[in-house]
Amino acid sequence: MDTDSAYIAFSCENPFQDCIKPELCDRFKQHKYCWFPRDYNAEVSKFDRRTPGLFKDEWSGDAMIPLSSKNYICYLPDSEYKVKVSAKGVQQGGGLNSDVLNPDGFETVVRDRITLQGTNKGLRLSKETK
Repeated sequence: MDTDSAYIAFSCENPFQDCIKPELCDRFKQHKYCWFPRDYNAEVSKFDRRTPGLFKDEWSGDAMIPLSSKNYICYLPDSEYKVKVSAKGVQQGGGLNSDVLNPDGFETVVRDRITLQGTNKGLRLSKETK
């Protein structure tokens, strides 16, 4: 499975402990670190954060509007009007495309089933083109 496109939503505080069936708890504990980063020590936890293939909680928030695996907007927890935006291939710095890369823009795409467009500006010359 490509974990870049795996988004899982839980409504409980401790999802990986609370969602396991009681009769499977021992099996989960035996195989936990094959799937998740080790959490019993700060040093190994720091190392496992960079290990590919493990399921990691990379972000937690109150809500998310995912349009695709690389295009989404997330509402940060306990923050008024703060969002995390990802739009692969669309420039975001300097106020560029802020008219579409906002909660209203993402909600409009889902609600009205429309396509929004952004504009990328700038040129970069490489040594090969000189």
